[in-house]
Amino acid sequence: MDITQLKYFITIAQTMNFSEAARRYGISQPSISHGIGELEKQLGAPLFIRSRRGVTMTDAGRELLPAALEIVDTAEKAALRIRQLQKGECGSISISALTTASAVLSKCISEFSKRHPGITPDICFTSARDQTISMNDKRFDFHFALREMVPAGEEFESIFSHSGHLCIVFPADHPLAHEPLDFKRLKDEKFIGISELDGPTLYNDIMHVCGKHGYKPNIVCKYDRAEAVLLSVGAGLGISIIPEEICRVFYSENVAYTRIPDEEAVRTYVVAWHRNMTNPSAKLFLDVVKDVFGSR
Repeated sequence: MDITQLKYFITIAQTMNFSEAARRYGISQPSISHGIGELEKQLGAPLFIRSRRGVTMTDAGRELLPAALEIVDTAEKAALRIRQLQKGECGSISISALTTASAVLSKCISEFSKRHPGITPDICFTSARDQTISMNDKRFDFHFALREMVPAGEEFESIFSHSGHLCIVFPADHPLAHEPLDFKRLKDEKFIGISELDGPTLYNDIMHVCGKHGYKPNIVCKYDRAEAVLLSVGAGLGISIIPEEICRVFYSENVAYTRIPDEEAVRTYVVAWHRNMTNPSAKLFLDVVKDVFGSR
């Protein structure tokens, strides 16, 4: 059986009139009779009894009707959703993002939702290590990441989103919190570090800046997330160097931070995507990304 035959059957069951059903579909009565005949052959049972007094439904017809209604409804809803998906009226996109990209991600999501309210963004905040892994296994449509995380080659495309800075972060009541930055005065301070395994890019950037200033941090503990580092500093466990964006997103009255002015402390962020994307919704999000960051 096919959907058209079931539609014919439902209409006849509702009108109890072959001629009226044919009129509604704009076809001849013999054509609709033929469709019902083919359906009856496939089922091996008559669905209607026609007589001079009209049309009546058989027991087989009454048994088929609720199932036919459900099948046709499901098929029509599926067809509508596919059409909407192709037009970008519904669907979803998957996004992997570093916490430090929260501000620019929010800007893109806001604009995208205005244009395509029926499409759902699925956002996953990841560590630097997980971000790199997710790029290689193609789990996400988009990656809000550091430029150096994007794999080399032609598989990915990217666009510059923003620059960020590393900063020294102190407990709010630390005597150096509001003094001019001088790395020499930090040598005896307890230092809260980031795990090299979980945040290799950030770890290397921090060590590079420290090395330039001849500063060897006295690392007393390490965490896998910069957010945990900031929390520990706020609790008075020591000082640290983390991205300024983390301080802005999770800033509290317990910490104070000072931007490191060096060029080496500047970090470049991008939005990256697979060159051969096939998700229609992702292509619409890409239009938004290019509109938001195209001038950069």
